[in-house]
Amino acid sequence: MDWNCIEERDEFLKRFLGLCQLFNVAAEELTTKIYFRALRKYTLAEVVQGFDDAIRRCRFFPKPVELDELIGGSPDDVGEVEASKVLEAVKKVGAWKSVVFDDAVTAAVVEHGFGGWVKLCSNVSADDEMWFRKDFCRMYGSFSRRGVSYAGTLAGRAAIANEAHFHSHEEGVALVGNAAQAKALLAAGNAEQKKPIVTLAACVGGKLAVEAHNG
Repeated sequence: MDWNCIEERDEFLKRFLGLCQLFNVAAEELTTKIYFRALRKYTLAEVVQGFDDAIRRCRFFPKPVELDELIGGSPDDVGEVEASKVLEAVKKVGAWKSVVFDDAVTAAVVEHGFGGWVKLCSNVSADDEMWFRKDFCRMYGSFSRRGVSYAGTLAGRAAIANEAHFHSHEEGVALVGNAAQAKALLAAGNAEQKKPIVTLAACVGGKLAVEAHNG
């Protein structure tokens, strides 16, 4: 959501005021802005759905973190989905190409929890996927609750080899998950770089599809 978009702001204020009235809570200006900032990563439609879910499921006025989990899922639930996304990327992309995930917490777990993309690809096999999922979900929940994130590229073997030999050749990267969100994290981590991008689109519960894209 965008506070500077009058239509979105007015609709959010109307819906938030209605939520406050239902729970008999005063809609103070500062509190309203805090809730908006906490939920601005979602679309207006997602937030409206979250408010509707809160009306049906909450006995007391929901805190921002409760609305966040109603809309985006709890860290444990999201971790399960993200673990599958990572495993699919290991199979479809592999260790040679660098990757950018659409979830900054997932990227942090790969980089800081598993020692980076190349090491993760080398260590995960079909025999230990179950243990990987358990470890990943545990770390995802912990990182998410502590606000640990990582933006930018997770280097693959090719990029690491080029850097070690001082080659200027720019390797393509694979965008994993939602392409737009992954591009935003790529830009946040590598604003000064212009790289050819290979888009790796993902749908929850579906197969990953690789398509060429000029970044």
